[in-house]
Amino acid sequence: MIEKLEFYHGAALVRVIEDPRCEMIAKHACGYRVNDNRVLAIKYSTKAQSPWQFTFSSDDIQRFDSASAEFGGCAVALVCGGDGVCALSWQAITTLLAEAPGAIAIKRGFGGCYGVNGPAGGLKGKVAMNRWPGIVFDGEGEA
Repeated sequence: MIEKLEFYHGAALVRVIEDPRCEMIAKHACGYRVNDNRVLAIKYSTKAQSPWQFTFSSDDIQRFDSASAEFGGCAVALVCGGDGVCALSWQAITTLLAEAPGAIAIKRGFGGCYGVNGPAGGLKGKVAMNRWPGIVFDGEGEA
């Protein structure tokens, strides 16, 4: 039987692996290490439709902060059920969370981009679905 974590992580990882810029991928305490110079964290929601909610604990914050400092940034894949992957930088998530444990919500209308909100407000713009997996290879960016 395929575990939920395997199913949802696999949905995000297959696009990373198939990207021509991917040379290697390995397990890391925070998630996965890509090309020995980037860390990828994955969270998932099993909810079928928008909005999706993702909770970040103090342990998550400590691990992702540490990985981000070690590798100069951390890409976060938020797998929204069977809809797609909302790609954000760890920097954007800490801003949305006001650097404290909490949850962020992601909404997407039919054919649209992802709108992201947290306790400290929302992102200035929307997150395009095609941002994944480019954020892993292109760096932090604003979103």
